[in-house]
Amino acid sequence: MKYSNITGLSIFMLLLFSGKASWSAEISGPVASVSIGAEYSSGKYNTDTTTRAVYVPLIASWYPDERIDISVEVPYIYQSNSQVTTSIFQTNAATSNSKTLARRGGPGGGITTGTTSSTNNSSSAVSGLGDIIVRAGYIMLFEKDYLPQVRTSLLVKTPTASVSDGLGTGEFDFGGGFDLNKWFGDLHLAGEALYNYQGKVDGFGLKNYVSYNGTVGYQVTRSIRPMLIIKGATAPSTYSDDLLEARVRLLWDLTSATTIDLFASRGISNSSPDYGGGIAVIYSF
Repeated sequence: MKYSNITGLSIFMLLLFSGKASWSAEISGPVASVSIGAEYSSGKYNTDTTTRAVYVPLIASWYPDERIDISVEVPYIYQSNSQVTTSIFQTNAATSNSKTLARRGGPGGGITTGTTSSTNNSSSAVSGLGDIIVRAGYIMLFEKDYLPQVRTSLLVKTPTASVSDGLGTGEFDFGGGFDLNKWFGDLHLAGEALYNYQGKVDGFGLKNYVSYNGTVGYQVTRSIRPMLIIKGATAPSTYSDDLLEARVRLLWDLTSATTIDLFASRGISNSSPDYGGGIAVIYSF
């Protein structure tokens, strides 16, 4: 089943309006942060087999100044079989790389998967180190008056995951794009779009693709912010349709330095996970 990208991209149009932050204005940025989490997903991905996956990312982020953020994500992956190998490197939250959310923990982990060919289709469970991801972002324009914050970003996925176990493609991938971010009092709107270049592997049908997401969040109290996220991507493989899912997410500041990040997701397209959920603990200093 294919879905139009209009759903995700149309959210960007909402970011052209202005607003003034209230609780958000009190959030200051740390110098660095570390997060550890676990995410679970389950789906059939246009096949007859249900694939269950657990993704455990350790993420270290550094903010050398108010405009720049750099992060390294080292994931551990478990899959109930090796059929699903194409990973869409989307973050847990839209614009978690942007200043307001990045300085609560930096780029989040999370994968959306699409089916590849049956070249490696073992029914045995597989696990191991995933592909290490390095990200960097630069805020080109800070939010002010009628303008949203504009941030550009780059990412490199290194081929550290096992190809024989179906945990990776054995190729470098690259991506680049931008995210926008705007506050209307306690209401927060954000959106992100990335173009991803995939290393080509015979038999996998990998294609370059565009991933996107849009967020509507609300700062309920000084420490609690729920949000609704729409995430999607064009087909990353000739064996996959477009991807689309909805997520609800909650950021809960336990202390000024520690945040709990919770989410639950539901797939909309057939190539997305049927459902998923996760939790992460973020420590900033």
